[in-house]
Amino acid sequence: MAGLIAEKRMNMLKGLVRTLPQTSLRSLEMALGLTNEAKMVEVRELIAAEMEFRQVREAVFAPFMPLFRPRADGLAGVRFEPWIVNALWSALGTSEPDLCAEAQVIFRTLRAEDPTPVVFFRLVTAAAHICHDTPETILRPDAGDTERAAVAEFGHYLDLHRLARQVLARLNDFMGRIDADKAAALRVLFGDASDLDINGGTRFLEIIFANLEDGAQIIKFVAIVSDRPNDRFLAESELADFGIRILDRIEADLAAIKAFMGGKGQVCDDPGAAGERVAHCLSQIQAFGHYVELTRGGPWGKRVTEAQKTIAGLVEHQLKSAEKALEGVMPMRTERVYGRVKKEVPDYARVPAEEVMARAHGVLTFIRKVRPIAMAGGFAALQAKTAEACELTLDAYFTELLALANGDEPFDAEQLLAGFERIADLMEALCGEEKGQLARRRVASSDLMNPSKSVA
Repeated sequence: MAGLIAEKRMNMLKGLVRTLPQTSLRSLEMALGLTNEAKMVEVRELIAAEMEFRQVREAVFAPFMPLFRPRADGLAGVRFEPWIVNALWSALGTSEPDLCAEAQVIFRTLRAEDPTPVVFFRLVTAAAHICHDTPETILRPDAGDTERAAVAEFGHYLDLHRLARQVLARLNDFMGRIDADKAAALRVLFGDASDLDINGGTRFLEIIFANLEDGAQIIKFVAIVSDRPNDRFLAESELADFGIRILDRIEADLAAIKAFMGGKGQVCDDPGAAGERVAHCLSQIQAFGHYVELTRGGPWGKRVTEAQKTIAGLVEHQLKSAEKALEGVMPMRTERVYGRVKKEVPDYARVPAEEVMARAHGVLTFIRKVRPIAMAGGFAALQAKTAEACELTLDAYFTELLALANGDEPFDAEQLLAGFERIADLMEALCGEEKGQLARRRVASSDLMNPSKSVA
Protein backbone atom coordinates (compact mmCIF):
# COMPACT_ATOMS: atom_id res chain seq x y z
CA MET A 1 0.00 0.00 0.00
CA ALA A 2 1.43 3.37 -1.06
CA GLY A 3 2.43 5.73 1.69
CA LEU A 4 2.94 3.09 4.42
CA ILE A 5 6.00 3.23 6.66
CA ALA A 6 8.99 1.19 5.50
CA GLU A 7 9.61 -2.06 7.39
CA LYS A 8 12.94 -0.90 8.81
CA ARG A 9 11.43 2.28 10.19
CA MET A 10 8.40 0.40 11.50
CA ASN A 11 10.68 -1.94 13.46
CA MET A 12 12.42 1.09 14.95
CA LEU A 13 9.03 2.56 15.88
CA LYS A 14 7.98 -0.70 17.52
CA GLY A 15 11.12 -0.66 19.63
CA LEU A 16 10.49 2.95 20.64
CA VAL A 17 6.82 2.36 21.46
CA ARG A 18 7.70 -0.55 23.75
CA THR A 19 9.85 1.77 25.86
CA LEU A 20 7.19 4.46 26.37
CA PRO A 21 5.14 4.62 29.59
CA GLN A 22 1.40 3.99 29.43
CA THR A 23 0.52 7.66 29.93
CA SER A 24 2.65 8.68 26.95
CA LEU A 25 1.06 6.00 24.76
CA ARG A 26 -2.41 7.18 25.73
CA SER A 27 -1.52 10.79 24.93
CA LEU A 28 -0.10 9.81 21.54
CA GLU A 29 -3.15 7.72 20.70
CA MET A 30 -5.44 10.67 21.49
CA ALA A 31 -3.26 13.06 19.49
CA LEU A 32 -3.42 10.78 16.45
CA GLY A 33 -7.09 9.98 16.89
CA LEU A 34 -8.41 12.42 14.26
CA THR A 35 -5.78 11.95 11.56
CA ASN A 36 -6.56 10.20 8.29
CA GLU A 37 -3.03 10.20 6.91
CA ALA A 38 -2.05 6.62 6.10
CA LYS A 39 1.31 6.69 7.90
CA MET A 40 -0.15 8.26 11.03
CA VAL A 41 -3.02 5.76 11.04
CA GLU A 42 -0.45 2.98 10.95
CA VAL A 43 1.41 4.53 13.89
CA ARG A 44 -1.88 4.88 15.79
CA GLU A 45 -2.70 1.22 15.18
CA LEU A 46 0.79 0.28 16.38
CA ILE A 47 0.25 2.27 19.60
CA ALA A 48 -3.22 0.77 20.11
CA ALA A 49 -1.79 -2.74 19.69
CA GLU A 50 0.96 -2.03 22.23
CA MET A 51 -1.56 -0.65 24.74
CA GLU A 52 -3.77 -3.72 24.38
CA PHE A 53 -0.69 -5.96 24.67
CA ARG A 54 0.15 -4.34 28.02
CA GLN A 55 -3.44 -4.41 29.27
CA VAL A 56 -3.77 -8.14 28.59
CA ARG A 57 -0.44 -8.77 30.31
CA GLU A 58 -1.55 -6.80 33.36
CA ALA A 59 -4.87 -8.65 33.48
CA VAL A 60 -3.15 -12.04 33.35
CA PHE A 61 -0.62 -11.12 36.06
CA ALA A 62 -3.02 -8.80 37.96
CA PRO A 63 -2.35 -10.10 41.52
CA PHE A 64 1.40 -9.58 41.04
CA MET A 65 1.58 -6.28 39.14
CA PRO A 66 1.78 -4.15 42.35
CA LEU A 67 4.98 -6.05 43.17
CA PHE A 68 6.59 -4.22 40.24
CA ARG A 69 5.59 -0.72 41.35
CA PRO A 70 6.81 1.47 44.25
CA ARG A 71 4.36 1.89 47.12
CA ALA A 72 2.62 5.25 47.46
CA ASP A 73 2.58 5.03 51.28
CA GLY A 74 6.36 4.71 51.54
CA LEU A 75 6.32 1.34 53.32
CA ALA A 76 9.06 -1.11 52.44
CA GLY A 77 8.08 -4.33 50.71
CA VAL A 78 9.10 -6.98 48.21
CA ARG A 79 9.62 -5.48 44.78
CA PHE A 80 10.67 -7.03 41.47
CA GLU A 81 12.14 -5.32 38.43
CA PRO A 82 9.62 -4.80 35.58
CA TRP A 83 11.84 -6.57 33.06
CA ILE A 84 10.86 -9.91 34.63
CA VAL A 85 7.15 -9.68 33.81
CA ASN A 86 7.88 -8.08 30.43
CA ALA A 87 10.27 -10.88 29.49
CA LEU A 88 7.85 -13.52 30.77
CA TRP A 89 5.01 -12.18 28.67
CA SER A 90 7.21 -12.10 25.58
CA ALA A 91 8.35 -15.67 26.27
CA LEU A 92 4.72 -16.77 26.65
CA GLY A 93 3.97 -15.22 23.26
CA THR A 94 6.56 -17.59 21.79
CA SER A 95 5.87 -20.74 23.84
CA GLU A 96 2.09 -20.37 24.24
CA PRO A 97 0.90 -18.34 21.21
CA ASP A 98 -2.57 -19.92 21.18
CA LEU A 99 -3.17 -19.17 24.87
CA CYS A 100 -1.97 -15.57 24.44
CA ALA A 101 -4.25 -15.08 21.43
CA GLU A 102 -7.19 -16.55 23.37
CA ALA A 103 -6.44 -14.28 26.33
CA GLN A 104 -6.42 -11.26 24.02
CA VAL A 105 -9.81 -12.16 22.53
CA ILE A 106 -11.38 -12.82 25.96
CA PHE A 107 -9.94 -9.62 27.41
CA ARG A 108 -11.82 -7.48 24.87
CA THR A 109 -15.17 -8.53 26.32
CA LEU A 110 -14.08 -9.13 29.93
CA ARG A 111 -16.02 -7.22 32.61
CA ALA A 112 -14.83 -6.38 36.12
CA GLU A 113 -17.43 -8.64 37.74
CA ASP A 114 -16.61 -11.65 35.54
CA PRO A 115 -14.69 -14.57 37.07
CA THR A 116 -11.05 -14.98 36.10
CA PRO A 117 -10.87 -16.74 32.70
CA VAL A 118 -9.33 -20.20 32.75
CA VAL A 119 -6.81 -19.14 30.12
CA PHE A 120 -5.36 -16.62 32.60
CA PHE A 121 -4.66 -19.41 35.08
CA ARG A 122 -3.05 -21.52 32.37
CA LEU A 123 -0.80 -18.67 31.28
CA VAL A 124 0.38 -17.91 34.83
CA THR A 125 1.06 -21.62 35.41
CA ALA A 126 3.09 -21.68 32.19
CA ALA A 127 4.99 -18.58 33.35
CA ALA A 128 5.80 -20.26 36.67
CA HIS A 129 7.21 -23.26 34.77
CA ILE A 130 9.42 -20.91 32.74
CA CYS A 131 10.79 -19.37 35.95
CA HIS A 132 11.48 -22.78 37.51
CA ASP A 133 12.54 -24.90 34.52
CA THR A 134 13.81 -22.64 31.72
CA PRO A 135 14.76 -19.28 33.25
CA GLU A 136 17.42 -18.80 30.57
CA THR A 137 14.64 -18.02 28.09
CA ILE A 138 13.97 -14.71 29.86
CA LEU A 139 17.43 -13.97 31.27
CA ARG A 140 20.06 -11.98 29.43
CA PRO A 141 23.13 -13.99 28.43
CA ASP A 142 25.24 -11.99 30.91
CA ALA A 143 22.70 -12.25 33.76
CA GLY A 144 24.22 -12.60 37.21
CA ASP A 145 23.19 -14.47 40.32
CA THR A 146 20.97 -11.60 41.48
CA GLU A 147 18.83 -11.71 38.32
CA ARG A 148 18.61 -15.51 38.43
CA ALA A 149 17.55 -15.44 42.09
CA ALA A 150 14.90 -12.80 41.33
CA VAL A 151 13.39 -14.91 38.54
CA ALA A 152 13.37 -18.00 40.74
CA GLU A 153 11.74 -16.09 43.59
CA PHE A 154 9.07 -14.63 41.33
CA GLY A 155 8.33 -18.16 40.15
CA HIS A 156 7.46 -19.08 43.75
CA TYR A 157 5.08 -16.11 43.89
CA LEU A 158 3.44 -17.28 40.66
CA ASP A 159 2.83 -20.69 42.26
CA LEU A 160 0.38 -18.93 44.58
CA HIS A 161 -1.70 -17.36 41.80
CA ARG A 162 -4.89 -19.35 42.49
CA LEU A 163 -4.80 -18.58 46.21
CA ALA A 164 -3.87 -14.96 45.48
CA ARG A 165 -6.86 -14.45 43.20
CA GLN A 166 -9.16 -16.00 45.80
CA VAL A 167 -8.08 -13.69 48.60
CA LEU A 168 -7.97 -10.58 46.41
CA ALA A 169 -11.48 -11.29 45.14
CA ARG A 170 -12.63 -11.00 48.77
CA LEU A 171 -10.22 -8.26 49.82
CA ASN A 172 -12.94 -5.65 50.48
CA ASP A 173 -14.81 -8.24 52.53
CA PHE A 174 -11.73 -8.99 54.62
CA MET A 175 -11.06 -5.27 55.11
CA GLY A 176 -14.38 -4.95 56.94
CA ARG A 177 -15.47 -6.60 60.15
CA ILE A 178 -13.90 -10.02 60.60
CA ASP A 179 -16.18 -12.71 61.99
CA ALA A 180 -15.31 -16.34 62.73
CA ASP A 181 -16.12 -17.50 59.19
CA LYS A 182 -13.95 -14.87 57.51
CA ALA A 183 -11.09 -15.53 59.91
CA ALA A 184 -11.33 -19.27 59.25
CA ALA A 185 -11.38 -18.73 55.46
CA LEU A 186 -8.29 -16.52 55.62
CA ARG A 187 -6.43 -19.02 57.79
CA VAL A 188 -7.26 -21.84 55.36
CA LEU A 189 -5.85 -19.83 52.45
CA PHE A 190 -2.74 -18.97 54.46
CA GLY A 191 -2.33 -22.62 55.45
CA ASP A 192 -2.65 -23.78 51.84
CA ALA A 193 0.03 -21.26 50.83
CA SER A 194 2.31 -22.48 53.63
CA ASP A 195 1.83 -26.08 52.50
CA LEU A 196 3.12 -25.25 49.02
CA ASP A 197 6.45 -23.95 50.29
CA ILE A 198 8.13 -23.17 53.61
CA ASN A 199 7.94 -19.46 52.75
CA GLY A 200 4.59 -19.70 50.99
CA GLY A 201 2.64 -18.10 53.84
CA THR A 202 4.95 -15.09 53.94
CA ARG A 203 4.74 -14.67 50.16
CA PHE A 204 0.95 -14.96 50.34
CA LEU A 205 0.85 -12.03 52.80
CA GLU A 206 3.32 -10.08 50.64
CA ILE A 207 0.87 -10.32 47.74
CA ILE A 208 -1.94 -9.01 49.93
CA PHE A 209 0.34 -6.27 51.25
CA ALA A 210 1.28 -5.18 47.71
CA ASN A 211 -2.41 -4.86 46.80
CA LEU A 212 -3.35 -2.78 49.86
CA GLU A 213 -3.61 0.98 49.37
CA ASP A 214 -2.84 1.47 53.06
CA GLY A 215 -0.07 -1.03 53.67
CA ALA A 216 -0.31 -0.65 57.46
CA GLN A 217 -3.54 -2.69 57.27
CA ILE A 218 -1.45 -5.81 56.59
CA ILE A 219 -1.02 -6.13 60.36
CA LYS A 220 -4.71 -7.07 60.49
CA PHE A 221 -4.11 -10.04 58.19
CA VAL A 222 -0.95 -11.02 60.08
CA ALA A 223 -2.86 -10.99 63.36
CA ILE A 224 -5.76 -13.05 61.95
CA VAL A 225 -3.63 -15.83 60.46
CA SER A 226 -1.58 -15.91 63.70
CA ASP A 227 -4.75 -15.95 65.88
CA ARG A 228 -3.97 -12.49 67.36
CA PRO A 229 -0.79 -13.25 69.31
CA ASN A 230 1.15 -10.83 71.49
CA ASP A 231 4.06 -8.79 70.22
CA ARG A 232 6.70 -11.02 71.81
CA PHE A 233 5.49 -14.01 69.80
CA LEU A 234 5.13 -12.11 66.53
CA ALA A 235 8.50 -10.38 66.88
CA GLU A 236 10.17 -13.80 66.87
CA SER A 237 8.06 -15.35 64.09
CA GLU A 238 8.63 -15.45 60.33
CA LEU A 239 5.98 -12.71 60.00
CA ALA A 240 7.86 -10.22 62.17
CA ASP A 241 9.03 -8.21 59.17
CA PHE A 242 5.53 -6.88 58.48
CA GLY A 243 5.25 -5.36 61.95
CA ILE A 244 8.78 -4.02 61.82
CA ARG A 245 8.09 -2.27 58.51
CA ILE A 246 5.08 -0.47 59.94
CA LEU A 247 6.88 0.57 63.13
CA ASP A 248 9.91 1.74 61.14
CA ARG A 249 7.63 3.84 58.94
CA ILE A 250 5.81 5.32 61.94
CA GLU A 251 9.10 6.31 63.54
CA ALA A 252 10.39 7.78 60.28
CA ASP A 253 7.15 9.76 59.87
CA LEU A 254 7.43 11.02 63.44
CA ALA A 255 11.00 12.16 62.85
CA ALA A 256 9.85 14.04 59.75
CA ILE A 257 6.89 15.56 61.62
CA LYS A 258 9.17 16.61 64.47
CA ALA A 259 11.51 18.35 62.03
CA PHE A 260 8.56 19.91 60.21
CA MET A 261 6.96 21.25 63.39
CA GLY A 262 10.22 22.42 64.92
CA GLY A 263 11.35 22.22 68.51
CA LYS A 264 10.64 24.45 71.46
CA GLY A 265 10.81 28.10 70.61
CA GLN A 266 10.43 27.38 66.90
CA VAL A 267 7.37 28.11 64.79
CA CYS A 268 5.79 25.48 62.56
CA ASP A 269 5.30 26.82 59.03
CA ASP A 270 2.06 24.89 58.47
CA PRO A 271 0.44 23.61 61.69
CA GLY A 272 -2.67 22.51 59.78
CA ALA A 273 -0.67 20.11 57.62
CA ALA A 274 1.21 18.96 60.71
CA GLY A 275 -2.13 18.13 62.35
CA GLU A 276 -3.10 15.88 59.45
CA ARG A 277 0.25 14.09 59.59
CA VAL A 278 0.05 13.61 63.35
CA ALA A 279 -3.51 12.26 63.07
CA HIS A 280 -2.50 9.81 60.34
CA CYS A 281 0.52 8.62 62.31
CA LEU A 282 -1.52 8.08 65.47
CA SER A 283 -4.25 6.25 63.55
CA GLN A 284 -1.58 3.81 62.32
CA ILE A 285 -0.43 3.27 65.91
CA GLN A 286 -4.04 2.68 66.95
CA ALA A 287 -4.57 0.08 64.23
CA PHE A 288 -1.34 -1.62 65.20
CA GLY A 289 -2.33 -1.83 68.85
CA HIS A 290 -5.86 -2.96 67.95
CA TYR A 291 -4.72 -6.09 66.14
CA VAL A 292 -1.56 -6.95 68.09
CA GLU A 293 -1.54 -7.49 71.83
CA LEU A 294 1.25 -5.19 72.98
CA THR A 295 2.98 -6.29 76.17
CA ARG A 296 4.60 -3.97 78.69
CA GLY A 297 8.28 -3.87 77.85
CA GLY A 298 7.71 -6.04 74.76
CA PRO A 299 9.84 -5.47 71.64
CA TRP A 300 6.99 -3.70 69.84
CA GLY A 301 5.17 -2.41 72.90
CA LYS A 302 8.17 -0.26 73.87
CA ARG A 303 8.39 1.25 70.38
CA VAL A 304 4.68 2.06 70.30
CA THR A 305 4.86 3.65 73.76
CA GLU A 306 7.78 5.84 72.70
CA ALA A 307 5.95 6.87 69.54
CA GLN A 308 2.87 7.84 71.57
CA LYS A 309 5.01 9.91 73.94
CA THR A 310 6.60 11.71 70.99
CA ILE A 311 3.21 12.53 69.50
CA ALA A 312 1.83 13.70 72.84
CA GLY A 313 4.83 16.02 73.29
CA LEU A 314 4.52 17.52 69.81
CA VAL A 315 0.78 18.06 70.16
CA GLU A 316 1.07 19.55 73.64
CA HIS A 317 3.67 22.05 72.44
CA GLN A 318 1.43 23.11 69.56
CA LEU A 319 -1.72 23.38 71.69
CA LYS A 320 0.01 25.51 74.28
CA SER A 321 1.03 27.95 71.56
CA ALA A 322 -2.58 28.51 70.44
CA GLU A 323 -3.31 31.41 72.78
CA LYS A 324 -0.20 33.26 71.69
CA ALA A 325 -1.03 32.59 68.02
CA LEU A 326 -4.36 34.38 68.44
CA GLU A 327 -2.64 37.50 69.71
CA GLY A 328 -2.55 40.08 66.97
CA VAL A 329 -5.38 38.65 64.84
CA MET A 330 -8.06 40.40 66.92
CA PRO A 331 -6.74 43.97 67.30
CA MET A 332 -8.40 46.19 69.89
CA ARG A 333 -8.36 49.93 70.51
CA THR A 334 -9.22 52.01 73.55
CA GLU A 335 -12.27 54.22 73.25
CA ARG A 336 -13.46 56.88 75.73
CA VAL A 337 -17.06 56.22 76.76
CA TYR A 338 -17.79 58.93 79.32
CA GLY A 339 -15.37 61.24 81.05
CA ARG A 340 -12.49 59.12 82.22
CA VAL A 341 -14.31 55.84 81.54
CA LYS A 342 -12.70 53.90 78.73
CA LYS A 343 -13.36 50.56 77.10
CA GLU A 344 -11.67 48.22 74.64
CA VAL A 345 -13.41 47.83 71.25
CA PRO A 346 -12.37 45.91 68.11
CA ASP A 347 -10.03 47.89 65.88
CA TYR A 348 -11.40 46.45 62.64
CA ALA A 349 -9.54 49.01 60.54
CA ARG A 350 -6.19 47.55 61.57
CA VAL A 351 -5.42 44.55 59.34
CA PRO A 352 -3.17 41.88 60.92
CA ALA A 353 -0.05 40.88 59.04
CA GLU A 354 -0.53 38.05 56.57
CA GLU A 355 1.94 35.77 58.34
CA VAL A 356 0.21 36.38 61.69
CA MET A 357 -3.15 35.38 60.20
CA ALA A 358 -1.65 32.32 58.51
CA ARG A 359 -0.05 31.22 61.77
CA ALA A 360 -3.32 31.56 63.72
CA HIS A 361 -5.30 29.80 61.00
CA GLY A 362 -2.80 26.93 60.97
CA VAL A 363 -2.82 26.46 64.75
CA LEU A 364 -6.62 26.44 64.90
CA THR A 365 -6.71 23.92 62.04
CA PHE A 366 -4.22 21.79 63.96
CA ILE A 367 -6.51 21.81 67.03
CA ARG A 368 -9.42 20.58 64.89
CA LYS A 369 -7.38 17.95 63.02
CA VAL A 370 -6.15 16.24 66.19
CA ARG A 371 -9.58 16.21 67.86
CA PRO A 372 -10.62 12.74 66.58
CA ILE A 373 -7.45 11.09 67.89
CA ALA A 374 -7.06 13.16 71.08
CA MET A 375 -8.46 10.45 73.35
CA ALA A 376 -6.21 7.77 71.89
CA GLY A 377 -3.23 10.11 72.07
CA GLY A 378 -3.72 10.92 75.74
CA PHE A 379 -4.18 14.67 75.25
CA ALA A 380 -8.00 14.87 75.08
CA ALA A 381 -8.32 17.15 78.14
CA LEU A 382 -5.74 19.66 76.88
CA GLN A 383 -7.22 19.62 73.38
CA ALA A 384 -10.76 20.19 74.63
CA LYS A 385 -9.65 22.95 77.01
CA THR A 386 -7.63 24.73 74.33
CA ALA A 387 -10.39 24.41 71.71
CA GLU A 388 -12.99 25.78 74.13
CA ALA A 389 -10.81 28.72 75.15
CA CYS A 390 -10.06 29.65 71.53
CA GLU A 391 -13.71 29.34 70.52
CA LEU A 392 -14.83 31.57 73.39
CA THR A 393 -12.23 34.17 72.44
CA LEU A 394 -13.33 34.19 68.79
CA ASP A 395 -17.02 34.29 69.74
CA ALA A 396 -16.46 37.25 72.06
CA TYR A 397 -14.62 39.25 69.41
CA PHE A 398 -17.22 38.36 66.78
CA THR A 399 -20.02 39.47 69.11
CA GLU A 400 -18.31 42.83 69.63
CA LEU A 401 -18.00 43.28 65.87
CA LEU A 402 -21.71 42.56 65.56
CA ALA A 403 -22.41 45.17 68.22
CA LEU A 404 -20.54 47.74 66.11
CA ALA A 405 -22.50 46.73 62.99
CA ASN A 406 -25.85 46.95 64.79
CA GLY A 407 -24.99 50.01 66.91
CA ASP A 408 -25.68 53.68 66.34
CA GLU A 409 -22.13 54.72 65.49
CA PRO A 410 -21.17 54.99 61.77
CA PHE A 411 -18.52 52.62 60.41
CA ASP A 412 -16.59 51.73 57.26
CA ALA A 413 -18.60 48.82 55.82
CA GLU A 414 -15.78 47.40 53.73
CA GLN A 415 -13.29 47.38 56.59
CA LEU A 416 -15.79 45.92 59.03
CA LEU A 417 -16.82 43.22 56.54
CA ALA A 418 -13.17 42.29 56.09
CA GLY A 419 -12.86 41.99 59.88
CA PHE A 420 -15.91 39.71 60.00
CA GLU A 421 -14.49 37.53 57.24
CA ARG A 422 -11.15 37.13 59.03
CA ILE A 423 -12.86 35.95 62.21
CA ALA A 424 -15.27 33.69 60.29
CA ASP A 425 -12.28 32.03 58.59
CA LEU A 426 -10.66 31.40 61.96
CA MET A 427 -13.92 29.98 63.36
CA GLU A 428 -14.13 27.63 60.38
CA ALA A 429 -10.54 26.53 60.88
CA LEU A 430 -11.22 25.70 64.53
CA CYS A 431 -14.76 24.30 64.45
CA GLY A 432 -15.43 23.34 60.85
CA GLU A 433 -17.38 24.69 57.90
CA GLU A 434 -20.74 24.79 59.70
CA LYS A 435 -19.45 27.27 62.28
CA GLY A 436 -18.09 29.56 59.56
CA GLN A 437 -21.36 29.47 57.63
CA LEU A 438 -23.33 30.31 60.78
CA ALA A 439 -21.08 33.31 61.44
CA ARG A 440 -21.57 34.56 57.87
CA ARG A 441 -25.35 34.20 58.14
CA ARG A 442 -25.29 36.31 61.30
CA VAL A 443 -23.30 38.96 59.45
CA ALA A 444 -25.79 38.91 56.56
CA SER A 445 -28.70 39.51 58.94
CA SER A 446 -26.98 42.43 60.70
CA ASP A 447 -27.08 46.13 59.81
CA LEU A 448 -23.65 45.92 58.19
CA MET A 449 -24.88 46.83 54.72
CA ASN A 450 -27.22 49.59 55.93
CA PRO A 451 -26.05 52.58 53.83
CA SER A 452 -27.28 55.14 56.36
CA LYS A 453 -24.74 53.89 58.93
CA SER A 454 -21.68 53.62 56.70
CA VAL A 455 -19.12 56.40 56.83
CA ALA A 456 -17.98 58.03 53.61
